[in-house]
Amino acid sequence: MKLLYDKSDLPHAKRLRDDRFKWLQTLGVAEILKTHLDEEGYFFGYQHGDEHYRRLVGDRPFVLDRPEHRQELICLDDVLKRLSERAINVPTPKTWVIGVDDDLPADLTFPLFVRTPESSWKRGGTQARVKNPKELIDEMALLRRAFGWDTSILARQWIEVAVAGKFMFGDAPQEVRVWIVDHRPVAWSFHYLHVVPNPKGFPPKDKELASLAEMAARISSAFGAHLIVADFVRDRMGKWFFLEAGPGAAAGTAHEAVFKFVARTIRSEERRVGK
Repeated sequence: MKLLYDKSDLPHAKRLRDDRFKWLQTLGVAEILKTHLDEEGYFFGYQHGDEHYRRLVGDRPFVLDRPEHRQELICLDDVLKRLSERAINVPTPKTWVIGVDDDLPADLTFPLFVRTPESSWKRGGTQARVKNPKELIDEMALLRRAFGWDTSILARQWIEVAVAGKFMFGDAPQEVRVWIVDHRPVAWSFHYLHVVPNPKGFPPKDKELASLAEMAARISSAFGAHLIVADFVRDRMGKWFFLEAGPGAAAGTAHEAVFKFVARTIRSEERRVGK
């Protein structure tokens, strides 16, 4: 299976200091628009919206991920709903979804972490920890100014996370990204390696990694994407919580060896869509 990319993503990668496309070049990646429409391949690229992605791969039936499978993983509220509908239970902080016209849920418990379905963007890079209804309303207004007046807000139970190290915005959590190929966890990476090169608490113990792999496999079973990432964080008591899942094709990492291993794993496969 060929590894594919779109050259229009390269300026984004340069601006974001994202080295994944440089690493793909060393593995012999091909530009998608220069390949035959019947070419089998896996596409790595940013999420520019569903319509853009469908234009890019819609007439290429043997390119993964298919648009409908990528779309399943874009919004965290959809991910959590899908896991709930399929009774896939993993340790997950309670999360309230608040629509633009909704009253605040009566059962909210503070403090809370606040984000949108598509982004965990944090003002000034610091954790969006709100301690009371007024702070929550202010934070929701800020997020809606940044991401759209009608966006839903996700208010998540606050986790006292274990600290991996310090960086310019404060504490970096002990957070792991598990890489899952065709529903099989194949690798993991420390999520903040780009700012904390020697994190505390890493690598996790073998028993912890086995537990993370088992949870990641169950989570991925609810989705059709070929490459999925699932993020987990450890609290100060040593318990791991699932945070979010997303399309691996658009997922970043500073861990070159892990990313190349995942890409090689995909490249070594022969898998036609629909097989």
